[in-house]
Amino acid sequence: MTTIETLQSELAQHGRVELHFGRTKQFLRSAGSALRLRRADSHGPQVIVSDDGIWADTPDFPDAVVPWARILEVHLTKVNVSSYIDVSIRSADSRGRRRTLRMPHMLTVDPEVLAKWIVMELMVRGDPI
Repeated sequence: MTTIETLQSELAQHGRVELHFGRTKQFLRSAGSALRLRRADSHGPQVIVSDDGIWADTPDFPDAVVPWARILEVHLTKVNVSSYIDVSIRSADSRGRRRTLRMPHMLTVDPEVLAKWIVMELMVRGDPI
């Protein structure tokens, strides 16, 4: 099980942490591809947390890394039995506007651990309101 200390150590050592889908999500995607319900997706990282900021492979996230200075808040949202991490950021075009992005779930890291770690990194690296 990945801990906050493990994530901190990997970020300090490599300058980035790459998070992939867990086995359950990989199985569901493979089954969908086998049945031709959805095309095969790459096995690349779904979330990257780096010294520069956060990037996630979702339609909501910008193509580039969201810098720590633009991240305002991180929330853990529970929907039924699933937990999602929502990241509120300042819009690139206007400092006064806010946008909420949802990170992928079913990663190899527990969502509560990941959310707590990102909040800790944000407190050190970010520029919250």
